[in-house]
Amino acid sequence: MPKSVRPTHDDLPLLERLGVRYFRRLSDAFGKVDAGDGVSYLNPSERKALRRVTRAGITRAAIAGALSTVVSGTAEIIARDILHPEINPSWDVQVKLWSAIAGATAAASVFEIGYLYWDGLRTVHELAREAGLELFPEGERTAVAQAMARAALELPNPTAAVFGVDPRREASKLGLFFASIVYKLKISVSNFLIKALVRRAFARAFVRAWLPLVSVPVTAAWNGIVAWLILREARARAMGPSAAIEMIGTLFENVHDLSDLGRAAALRAVASSIVRTRDMHPNLVELLVRIREKVGDIDAKALDDPHEFLACLHHLPPDEQSLVLGILSVAAILDGRLTRAEKKLVAAARVACGRTPDLGPIEKLRHRFLAGDALDRAHLKNISK
Repeated sequence: MPKSVRPTHDDLPLLERLGVRYFRRLSDAFGKVDAGDGVSYLNPSERKALRRVTRAGITRAAIAGALSTVVSGTAEIIARDILHPEINPSWDVQVKLWSAIAGATAAASVFEIGYLYWDGLRTVHELAREAGLELFPEGERTAVAQAMARAALELPNPTAAVFGVDPRREASKLGLFFASIVYKLKISVSNFLIKALVRRAFARAFVRAWLPLVSVPVTAAWNGIVAWLILREARARAMGPSAAIEMIGTLFENVHDLSDLGRAAALRAVASSIVRTRDMHPNLVELLVRIREKVGDIDAKALDDPHEFLACLHHLPPDEQSLVLGILSVAAILDGRLTRAEKKLVAAARVACGRTPDLGPIEKLRHRFLAGDALDRAHLKNISK
């Protein structure tokens, strides 16, 4: 693979390198994985094991959040009982109070974050093994392990262009900045609202004594939700590469002698999906690589321009339109999501090819993929009709 698609281990951010190293240690300790009946298909025993791994990971994350908040809340209660800031609101007392609270909160948060990172990596590794995914396949670089480590550590996907596809081609830098701020404020705003509700609903004495601890269930619930999202993403990344190979193999059955425009449109379908999600998701990178292997090198400009993609569909023959719509459908669901921007893109592409803008079959394909169901070949071949 080109270096732009598979970065070397030394090119990775520190946290990602540490995550990959930890995966390597775990993989060496547990030995090779038996893929069995394929990674993209989950048999009943694998589904049961993945549910067990997910429940345990969510529970541990929630407990970690609760304990961290209990530590900081208890420190505040003790500090207030000793310093009595309501009676003596002097500057000196306030400094001592908030120094004690900040110190306890910082210490608890460091231990909580460290534990969540460690346990997240351990849980994602266990999930991968139960799904039959080998993180370090023979003869491959660490691309699979890198993608899973990013999921476990909540690290963003790389933003570098791959084969000339820029995931942020249509993204607003200001919008990306505010999206990041909003994400980081969610837990703080949740805690603030809960405390405000408690202040209004309960007696003043209760509030004064126990208010620092009312965010315990909020933090526990938040950690549990984040853990669930991480493990859902890790599961999609575990199944994605295998599903991409199987789905693309099915779509390209009996396909011969594509036109130059059709070959370019096949790549544009995946590139446009990447641009509309504004994310170089590893499953879509894998799909892009597989499509490029099928169609070869393309001498076309602006492969990542969705408008160019939609414009070229009118000029394709019906069989090539069906192939390209099938590729676009796979690209739209292979990261486990079907965003509003992707829905608009798929609907517009279908209309451009003379089809109805019905997205029901694509949603069905997405649910089957996420559930780990066996590929319905007939459904996949008919999805572009």
